[in-house]
Amino acid sequence: MLSVSLLGDFCVRHDEAPVTGVDTPRLQALLAFLMLHRDAPQSRAHLAFLFWPDTTEAQARTNLRNLLHYLRRALPKADSYLDASVQTLQWRSDLPLALDVADFNAALAHAEQAPQMSDSAAVREALERAVALYKGDLLPSCYDDWIIPQREGLRQAYLSALERLVRVLEEQRDYHAAIRNAQRLLRHDPLHEATYRRLMRLHALDGDRAGALRVYHTCTTVLQRELDVEPSAATREAYEQLLGAESRPSPTVPTTSAFSPLVGREREWTQMPQAWRTVAAGGAPHVVMLRGEAGIGKTRLVEDLLQWAARQGIASANARCYAAEGDLAYAPVTAWLRAHPLMPLEDVWLAEVARLLPEVLAQRPDLPRPGALTEDWQRQRLFEALSRAILGTGQPRLLVMDDLQWCDRDTLEWLHFLLRFDREARLLVVATYRPEEIGDSHPLVSSLQALRLAGQVTEVELRPLDEAHTRQIRGFQASPLCERGALKRGLRTCW
Repeated sequence: MLSVSLLGDFCVRHDEAPVTGVDTPRLQALLAFLMLHRDAPQSRAHLAFLFWPDTTEAQARTNLRNLLHYLRRALPKADSYLDASVQTLQWRSDLPLALDVADFNAALAHAEQAPQMSDSAAVREALERAVALYKGDLLPSCYDDWIIPQREGLRQAYLSALERLVRVLEEQRDYHAAIRNAQRLLRHDPLHEATYRRLMRLHALDGDRAGALRVYHTCTTVLQRELDVEPSAATREAYEQLLGAESRPSPTVPTTSAFSPLVGREREWTQMPQAWRTVAAGGAPHVVMLRGEAGIGKTRLVEDLLQWAARQGIASANARCYAAEGDLAYAPVTAWLRAHPLMPLEDVWLAEVARLLPEVLAQRPDLPRPGALTEDWQRQRLFEALSRAILGTGQPRLLVMDDLQWCDRDTLEWLHFLLRFDREARLLVVATYRPEEIGDSHPLVSSLQALRLAGQVTEVELRPLDEAHTRQIRGFQASPLCERGALKRGLRTCW
């Protein structure tokens, strides 16, 4: 069995014993070329030209014969691996060969196939194997022109695999592993700002805000020293979000550590951070609708999302609708407005907001008292005032509303207005509802239809867990989550 490593340090082993005779760059390059192109015979004339382009054809052919002679002496049983004729050379592909480049490409191919089976664990395993196999650039001692495109292609494939692995690890919420691999990305490209931003986010999600801030200062130093430039607006915004998180009140939801591990909802969870990243990058306002019967885990997902956002300093607000308050207009909007201090508004808009926040009039007794809403234009002005109050900062904003089936008609109509008010607003609304409690005449039906037509909604359906995931959950029955009753409800639904 022959084992050859071309990535990083060159190494050849025959039956596990090191082969030391292939010790010159030219000999290593010829062996690498034949192995990398073993699927077809290689013309001797072509090989001679590739390796000695600056000599005469006769001299190049002589050099090739000499190099083959040294290869046969250095490599055990070389003639059994080489298929040589007067005109061609070929490394026999029917004999066993452990080649790290081939293993690397096979791992990448497996990682491409795994998503079709919805197997994130298999994707992670294949990507981790590919990344581990890449010990360094392809045959770094070789400077021939033929190897440069292959070397760069493998390097880019490695970096893409590493980026994808970081995404998968983040989706699985294995932040420690994601941080390690993001740092490897930076070692290969220390000027890539997107990687700095990702590393800042990962440190924040891991609960290490100080580490996230250090990453920003490292980014600033490197860019200043190497390029004499400042970080981009996106990088500065991520930094300012982290700074603002220290003074911003956290959403009143249980901490993630109080929950058992998220089981069987990885696909549903992934869609929410993906929607946020699209919106935060400059996409249009968007809605994620989580639908499912009572006790199936919708609230757990949005609570996790709020904690995920809080750790990164993302401005978020949480509201819940109640059956007893279904006729109470704008109750969820009031909860959103009270989640953070109001941004400065002109008096005409502030007076309208005071309809929902009477405390505004106590602080500003000079404001005119809002009158009754008797005309359509007055209602539209209220809608605009509330939209300005919600979107006033211009920063990305996350709004969560639980149990939308009990939401009042006025709030639903205002939500539709909010999503059209500023097409460039970086706004994500995540809402949950129970489809079994929505009749054909419910105002949510028409709201959903309008969102679908506008392409502004991602609908995520939560189905009962399968038997394997249910058994996995039962292993956490002693956790604090069980005390809240949610686990028991989930198990009843699953069975």
